[in-house]
Amino acid sequence: MKLTATRAILLLCAVLFATALWGSVGCGLSLAEPGCSAEESSYLRRLIYLHFGLAQLAVLGAGITLYLRQRRWRKYYLLVSYNEKGLQLNPPGIRMPADRVYRCHLGNIRSATLPPADAPVLVYPMFMLSGHSSGAKLEHELNAAYAHRQQAPELFYQPVLGASPWLARAAAGHISPLLTPHTGVLVVAHGSHIAEAPPEPALFCRRLRELLPGVEVALGYFSQEPAADSVLPRMQAQHVLLLPFLLTEGLHTTRDLPTAATATACGKTLQRLPVVAALLKP
Repeated sequence: MKLTATRAILLLCAVLFATALWGSVGCGLSLAEPGCSAEESSYLRRLIYLHFGLAQLAVLGAGITLYLRQRRWRKYYLLVSYNEKGLQLNPPGIRMPADRVYRCHLGNIRSATLPPADAPVLVYPMFMLSGHSSGAKLEHELNAAYAHRQQAPELFYQPVLGASPWLARAAAGHISPLLTPHTGVLVVAHGSHIAEAPPEPALFCRRLRELLPGVEVALGYFSQEPAADSVLPRMQAQHVLLLPFLLTEGLHTTRDLPTAATATACGKTLQRLPVVAALLKP
């Protein structure tokens, strides 16, 4: 049941209840007047019963509507991160009731506390890229965990965190104060070993270009082509903001990103920014 329909039904129930209440009061006042005949008195009493029944019907209708609305939107939220470092991240732009949010990571799904099976479960993969881990492996682990509990809830898988438009907005807000006429942005993503490259890094760069018109935004990888180290020398900008399209700070940020020495070798300067997901934290 949609919110607009719910409001319309509740408003109708409120009008019906108020009308019935007003009618009952009016009939009661008329009944109390002196000189009321027996026939008129009987008629007024029947009207009072009718209004009382309509008031009860209005209350019952409002109760059923609220119940259906609550049941329709009753759901659980399961946030699954790649590892323990991403457990506290939240999907941006989504308000979730704290008592319905469950968290786990890919390594502890079978032992973690999962949502009950009495309502739909929205699964949010807190991954930067879509692929085997955030797709087939995640589904297999969740199905196995619930099968072990002899439960089979409705699972609705949401897009990975890396597909969120909020990431580009947060990054653009962080980058804007740092821009000069000769500044560009190099987004460095993990990449994938599957044949088809994940679409999230390119989508993020496209959104970033729309939010930062005129700014050179390039994309490179450290586990597939084009490699970030080969993209950097080809950039027109003299000062490059390096933006890791990663979930958390870790081994990749210390080992696999282009360095200041790499930038100096091709006549550029490099400024390393926080990982994209870190920009979402308040």
